[in-house]
Amino acid sequence: MLSTRRLAAIVSYAAFALLSTSTRLVNAEDLCSIVPYSYTGAKSTHPELKTAIEMLENYAIASWFTDRQTPQERSDLMKGLLSQCSEDKRLSIVVYGIPNKDCAAGLSSGGSVTSASDYQAFLKELTDAVGDRKVLYVVEPDALGLLAQDGGCGANAGYLENLKVAVSTLSTNANAELYIDIGYWMLANGHSTGKVASAMKEIAGSGRVKGVTINTSNYRSNDECATYCSNFQTAVGSSDMTCIIDTSRNYNGSPTSDWCNVPMAGIGKPPTSETGVSNLDYFMWIKPPGESDGECATGGTSAGSFYLDGFKLLWDQGYFVREQGMPKIGDSSYSVIQAPAPSGDSSPTQDTSNQTTAMATEVPTSDSSSWSQEDIVATVAPAEPISTDVSVGNKPEPTARSGCKAKTRMRSL
Repeated sequence: MLSTRRLAAIVSYAAFALLSTSTRLVNAEDLCSIVPYSYTGAKSTHPELKTAIEMLENYAIASWFTDRQTPQERSDLMKGLLSQCSEDKRLSIVVYGIPNKDCAAGLSSGGSVTSASDYQAFLKELTDAVGDRKVLYVVEPDALGLLAQDGGCGANAGYLENLKVAVSTLSTNANAELYIDIGYWMLANGHSTGKVASAMKEIAGSGRVKGVTINTSNYRSNDECATYCSNFQTAVGSSDMTCIIDTSRNYNGSPTSDWCNVPMAGIGKPPTSETGVSNLDYFMWIKPPGESDGECATGGTSAGSFYLDGFKLLWDQGYFVREQGMPKIGDSSYSVIQAPAPSGDSSPTQDTSNQTTAMATEVPTSDSSSWSQEDIVATVAPAEPISTDVSVGNKPEPTARSGCKAKTRMRSL
């Protein structure tokens, strides 16, 4: 006879399967991307993770367009994204190619873009591919923070002018929404927030900027990040600029400024535009849950690679187990539940990573024997989160137990 927990999990998953094959969107908007390549390999290497990973594949994880990829890899990425995401969906793309990126740590400074002219060509490559499709751009992770912070290297690295170029170029598509990334620590006090606001006003004058992304590849709680967003709006003197939170690993918040494979982390609320908070436009998964921040003191694999132990912790301590009643990896009930096949409206994504924020696993080159264009699967973030709740009580999302300390993040790829 099935245990109560096991039965609830099976019923819960059955409810999800029904919802995932039906029309569940009314007015809100879907984000779309492609499944992280690291997930394909992980399901093959670690079949015990298949159920959990296939659940995550039903949500969009932002795709990274970066000069760390070859032109062919970027071309393959965009072809897959454009072919798999229907035109009524909004593409979600992280733009990461500013010259001298990661100027503080230098861990992600490599890439083909080394000059302003290179950057213009890089951006044109992207805008030519996207055309007039609906798209959400996360613009240059960490660049605004490194530009605005006291003594920041971004000023001498030319970030201000290049961010203006990025905003101007990406804004030529009337269907594009632009959010400039800013590290949460820059919004934690009035002085640094004021510097961010000053730089943002100047940059936004070059095009159309909707706001900022907060918590990229980090662990701060939604409540904490919503406060930072309010701080930002107060500093710019307007509620017109709004925010996005990366919820990929923030279910439990964080009482410290640790950023590297934090063992208490859990997968956060799924991507959606229905945030329930007026100044938050989206919850997004910008970093793929399960991709490592690097070889950290707490353990981990190389930055951007799939980290088995880290993924297990994220799943077991996160949203799907604690709020949706799904079993932990290894529970006896886990193996009997099969993830539903993604429907035509709900499929897979692609990248990010380390404390400046590591780029996601690179798309294999098109001549790889283990990968082809046909392997790309689209993933759609429901504008309203899929509910698998069947008599399983929801619990409030924990918030960070203490304020965060200002600390720059080191991005390694």
